Amino acid sequence: MRRNNGFTMIEVLVAMIIISVGLLGIAGLVVESRKNIVEVQQRSTALQLAEDLLARINANNSGLTSYNGTITATPVQPGTLCNGANSNCTPAQTAAFDLWQWGSALYGNEVQTAANNNAGGLISPLACININNTDVTLTIVWRGKFTRPDTRPAVTCGDADTDYRSTVDNDLRRVMVIETTIS
Repeated sequence: MRRNNGFTMIEVLVAMIIISVGLLGIAGLVVESRKNIVEVQQRSTALQLAEDLLARINANNSGLTSYNGTITATPVQPGTLCNGANSNCTPAQTAAFDLWQWGSALYGNEVQTAANNNAGGLISPLACININNTDVTLTIVWRGKFTRPDTRPAVTCGDADTDYRSTVDNDLRRVMVIETTIS
């Protein structure tokens, strides 16, 4: 009886099929992780923006009610620029300046490309600021990269906006709600 040495063609073919399926799985994992990187980056940006605005509100707590409202577009520059601690601005003027600076960061106007396109901020953002006595509820909404069920249907900020709809209401809407008390 003759003994076979080496691999047969079928063994090589089976090994190549197994390796190619594994490589396809790895490629799919890379694509999925790249998609999720954008989602994580947007959520991180929203959290940084929320912390920034809440710190501004806390620093100007005598102008608390002036922060109440909704930001649906890039804010217009206020007439009085309250730069620095030595500015002689009222609490309302400071709040208007804070909302202008913060809204510009929200919409990415602070960083622009060579073609004057916004490079920072969130994708199609909205912000709803609700002040009730000293309780502050900050809701930031933005457009996600892929569809998923709306996990915050009770939140009305950006609810049923066409920017956040692919096939059903709010399937692209991402929501961050932060509640705090300013003293």
